[in-house]
Amino acid sequence: MTKHSMYFAIILTMLSVASAEADELPKGALLQSGEIAMAADFAAAPNQFINKDGKMDGLNYDLCGGLAEKMGLKIQWTNLAFPGLVPGLQARRFDGLCTAIFVNPDRLKIMNMVPYVQWGEGMMVAKDSDLGKCDFKSGDNASYNACFDTLAGKSVSVAASGTTNKNLKDHSQRMVAKGLAPIDIRAFDSNSEAIQAIASGQTVAAYLNDPQAAYHINNTNKNFKLSFTGYASNQLALAVMKDNTALADALVKGLEALKADGSYAKILAKWGVAEVPSFAYAK
Repeated sequence: MTKHSMYFAIILTMLSVASAEADELPKGALLQSGEIAMAADFAAAPNQFINKDGKMDGLNYDLCGGLAEKMGLKIQWTNLAFPGLVPGLQARRFDGLCTAIFVNPDRLKIMNMVPYVQWGEGMMVAKDSDLGKCDFKSGDNASYNACFDTLAGKSVSVAASGTTNKNLKDHSQRMVAKGLAPIDIRAFDSNSEAIQAIASGQTVAAYLNDPQAAYHINNTNKNFKLSFTGYASNQLALAVMKDNTALADALVKGLEALKADGSYAKILAKWGVAEVPSFAYAK
């Protein structure tokens, strides 16, 4: 075999390996062969956002871009506000969701959710504020009750469709039951709008996922702090429709390959999030 033919054979082998997973997917697992269509709300830094150069960036942009490459697929992104993501998936507008969406029982009824990172929720307040301050212990949700109690009668911004809004409502109801004033919850379509509300003085606190608040404080506005972090620590997931187990299985396989070559650890370290113990999902 000549040097040229050997080089050509190596290239063919590399291409065949790269496309192996894509070839294993049955017909109908993807809307378009050779391409995976993912949707995300690109107004949720650092999960995914539009950077100062006008380009897509963030944890999920890096992770799912690398994942698609491992699967031998091109990736096509749809930028959509969070409230429209699950309905869009149900309408088959895209193959899956690669956004900051937590695993919960209601979502598991309609979607296969493949866990890939984990973090908690936190309260963003002004630097000189005592709101949300208490002695809490990460992993012990009850220890945060006193943190939320400081918000009685106070205006707090939150993303309308996220788990954060549900948890904030639950605490407000708990507080009313014990005789405290309810939290004045002001829900917005996106996390960026919830952050803008506190930055502009519409609210005195913003309830967000930890990395989102930390990213904003560290990169945009240092007049704020996180009074608590780590509440309701949960896993984020890549989501596909419940009947599309073939794609869910392929995502797990791709994530395992991403972890095996060290790319997964590098991406998580870059964006300051924690790994999950397993990529296995509830079927």
